Amino acid sequence: MRAAALAAAFAWVLPAAQAATTSNNFNVSVTLTSQCAATNSGTTTVSFGTYTAFQATAATSNSVNLTFQCTRGFSPVSAAFDIVNGTAAGVGVVQGLQYTLTAGAPTTTAGTAATTATIGTGDIKTYAVSGTMPAGQAGQCAAASCGPTTQLRTLIVTF
Repeated sequence: MRAAALAAAFAWVLPAAQAATTSNNFNVSVTLTSQCAATNSGTTTVSFGTYTAFQATAATSNSVNLTFQCTRGFSPVSAAFDIVNGTAAGVGVVQGLQYTLTAGAPTTTAGTAATTATIGTGDIKTYAVSGTMPAGQAGQCAAASCGPTTQLRTLIVTF
């Protein structure tokens, strides 16, 4: 009891402990360099199937999708095919058969925005690539059948 009375007597002498805070503002800054990156895994193949020499109709290929992941809201400026053996972009020759490649305008699948809980994802730009091979071509083959023969091509996206 005596201790409690002594503590009460000195309570007026010792000031009560007080919590205090202060703050200071600052900026968070970043400079973002937008880009697009190819995302197909492996090699996709534009195939014309079997072409018979001097056939009466043009051959058309299947369509393949080439995908690129891009910074959200950022669109590539252009897309073009590489040039092979001095031909025009998108034109090539395989087994003595000329073909022309085309790529449509890209379709966009919107990415997700970053939040405090997630990092978000980029937009996906998909280019459908296909080709045509004119009718009436002789081709080049020393046997009854040759192939399949492939030629590596590139879709160049400029951003």
